[in-house]
Amino acid sequence: MTTATPTADPAAGPLSPPSGSTGQPAARVRLSAVERRAAWARHRREMTRLITAKADWVPVLIFASILMTPEARIDLGGFQLYPYRLALLAALPMMLVRLAKRPVRLGPADLLITASSMMMLIAMALRYPLDVALKTGGGVTMDALLAYFAGRIFFRSSLDVRRFLYRISPLLLGVAIVMALESVSHRYLLRPFVGAVTGFSPDAALARMYEIRLGLLRATGPFLHPIAAGLFFGSLVPLFYSADLPKWRWLGLLGCLGGVFGWSSAGIVAISAGLGLGLYDSFQRRYRVGWGSLLLALLFGAVLIEALSGGGFVKFVIRYAALNPQTGYFRLLIWEYGWANVAKSPWIGIGYFESYERPVWMRSDSVDNYWLLQALRYGLPSMAMLLVGVFLIIFKLGVSRQGQELGSLNGRRMATGLCISLATTVVSLLTSSPWGADMAWLTVVFGMAAGLADKSEPPRSRAAIR
Repeated sequence: MTTATPTADPAAGPLSPPSGSTGQPAARVRLSAVERRAAWARHRREMTRLITAKADWVPVLIFASILMTPEARIDLGGFQLYPYRLALLAALPMMLVRLAKRPVRLGPADLLITASSMMMLIAMALRYPLDVALKTGGGVTMDALLAYFAGRIFFRSSLDVRRFLYRISPLLLGVAIVMALESVSHRYLLRPFVGAVTGFSPDAALARMYEIRLGLLRATGPFLHPIAAGLFFGSLVPLFYSADLPKWRWLGLLGCLGGVFGWSSAGIVAISAGLGLGLYDSFQRRYRVGWGSLLLALLFGAVLIEALSGGGFVKFVIRYAALNPQTGYFRLLIWEYGWANVAKSPWIGIGYFESYERPVWMRSDSVDNYWLLQALRYGLPSMAMLLVGVFLIIFKLGVSRQGQELGSLNGRRMATGLCISLATTVVSLLTSSPWGADMAWLTVVFGMAAGLADKSEPPRSRAAIR
């Protein structure tokens, strides 16, 4: 019986162990310039063959539904069926079939995120009549669970993620073009067009959001808010940077720059952080400096800010991660008064429809902090379980066995990209509160990372990925 020779990672030399080995890397071999170019050519051919050979269109269709505007919905007696919700429901039978073929072993992170989602429904049922709780609380709970387990079930390896990213690149570029046109023309284009077709007009919501920054409109594209657009694209930047896709990688990154046209500080910071940390990952792999030095520097900076800023690290991020100083000041006030309301009802929150107590001159009841909003609406336990679950996923992914895949499918780099995506998202949610389809996508990313972090999934051999 013959054994296939694994493809070496051309960026690092032939270090990846062959399938079925003990996991000990072979000795590094120094290649000449000609040999390195030949290795890169073989690497690209292998990547192209593996990524384009097979497609799982279910997650791609879910992604496409997330990019459909909220005006393309169906109202069933007060229960709103948005495109992403319909797609998740339609995907449920296929998710069950996948589970029957390849069961998922639930870990602590899965259980915490599931409990957090169920707590939303419980908190609603304890505060409102059953019909209201089922319509609103049932909807958000269903969105959270279906989105998370869609990511958890459909993405089991770095190759699954790469194949997905390869096929959504054109969609991202199309959305980026729409957002650029909206920003330059000072006119919302996509949502009013869809609203005119379906009869659900977005004019009132768009009028409240209309704002010119730096001479350009804060575009929304298909998203509910310009901030949500920035977070959406920001979550994808480290994934595309780490994916090593043939040609389409740069197309995806170019599409992700569409998030800039939302002119949101949270979005721009998320996109910039994704690119910066991706560049650092390339640097540390080349010069073998590791992540420890950067993490220690960040920890030292956070401790320094906590000690010297007066308000602490979290308040520092909330206040200064804003293009508009007035926005930063109001976010601090929201943080102060919001947590005072949480302290009055920490277990089940103040309610989904209630407005938090604040001075009369703070007319808007919006909460630009997802973690605070979760605690306000559903209680501190729901928020804490979700946050701890995400941190557990990041930790598990950081120590997972994905790095032991074949050289042409270097899983460690893809796993690092997901860790960066989750970390930047957690911080960005301190200054924004996405909902609906926008939050459903971030929840899919949480599930995607959990799927790759699952230690019960062994590294797949060459025969398994063909």
